[in-house]
Amino acid sequence: MELVPVRVISNLGTIEDNLQEVEASIRAKVKEYRSVVVTEETIQDGKKILADIRKEKEGLEQERKTIKKAWMKPYEAFEKRAKEIIALYDEPVQILDSQLKEFEKQRKREKQQEIQRIYDAAKGDLEEWLPLYKIYDEKWESSIYSKKKIREEIEQAFEQVEGSIRTLQSMQSEFEKEGLAVLKTTGSLQAAIEEMQIRKRMKEEILAQEQKKREEEQRRREEKQRKREEEEKRKEEEQRKIQDLQEVLSSQEEETVTEFEKAPVFQTMEQTEEGSLEPFEAATQTEEIEPFVAEPEVTVKVYVRESFLKEFQDFLRRNYIRFEEE
Repeated sequence: MELVPVRVISNLGTIEDNLQEVEASIRAKVKEYRSVVVTEETIQDGKKILADIRKEKEGLEQERKTIKKAWMKPYEAFEKRAKEIIALYDEPVQILDSQLKEFEKQRKREKQQEIQRIYDAAKGDLEEWLPLYKIYDEKWESSIYSKKKIREEIEQAFEQVEGSIRTLQSMQSEFEKEGLAVLKTTGSLQAAIEEMQIRKRMKEEILAQEQKKREEEQRRREEKQRKREEEEKRKEEEQRKIQDLQEVLSSQEEETVTEFEKAPVFQTMEQTEEGSLEPFEAATQTEEIEPFVAEPEVTVKVYVRESFLKEFQDFLRRNYIRFEEE
C-alpha cells in the first residue's frame, strides 16, 4: 500500500485594526511629552496623563494576546494531530535502517576478508616487515573500490619494503642490523639510513676519543721517562763532581803531608854537655831559619745533595778544611 501524501489547506483570515492611527497619535503624544516639565502646579495633571498612557498601553497588549490565542487555537490542534501522525513513520524507518546497517556491516566483513586473502597471497616472507594493519586503508572497504586496485596497492607496498631492505644491505654497513630494525619498526628507509649514520658517527667519535687518550698517555709516559733520565743524569753529574772534588782534596792532602815530612817547621832539640836543653840553639848556630809564610786561602763553592752532606762535612773536618753553610 502506498503512502498518502500530506495535504493541508489553511484558510488564513485577516485582522482589521487601526494601529496606524494609534501609532501616529502615540508618536505625536511622545513628541509632546518630551517638552513637558512637571511643576508644583502641574503635578496632578502629569499623574493623570501618565495613568492614561499606561492604561492605553495595557489595553493594546491585552488585545494582542487575545487575538493571538484565537489565531493559534486551530494551529495548535493541527500541530498536535500532525505530531501523532509523524510518530507513525518512526517504526518503518527503524526497521529499514537497522536492516540496511546490518547489510552494510556484512558487506564490510566480506570485503575485509577479501582484503586479508589478497594480503596473504602477496606477503610472502615479509609479513613481519609489513603487517596488514600498517598499510590498511579504510577506503578499500568501499563498495566502489575494486579488488584489482586493492591488490595493486598491497603488492606495491611489499615491493617498496623489499627495495628498502636491498638498499640497506647494499650499503655493507656494520650497523646494518640496527638499520633493518628501524625499517621494520617504522617502515621508513630514510629513518633507517639516518640510524646507521648516527651510529657510525658515534663510533668514530668514540674511537677518536680513545686514540686521543692513548696519545696523551703515551706523551705522559715519554715525559715521565724524560724526567727520569734527566734526574739520573743529574745524579750522575753530581756524583762525578763529588768524586772529582774528593780526588782534588785527597791530592792536596797528600801533597801537604809530603811537604811537612820533607821540611818540618821545628828542628830537633839537642842536649848540652851540662845536660840542659837549649832549644833551637844548634840550629841557630848552623843555619838561619826562614820565617813562616802562610799559604793563600782559596774559596770554593760546592753543591752537595742533603743525603751526602754529613759525610762530606766529616771529610772536610778530617782534612782540616774550613767550611761554611749557606
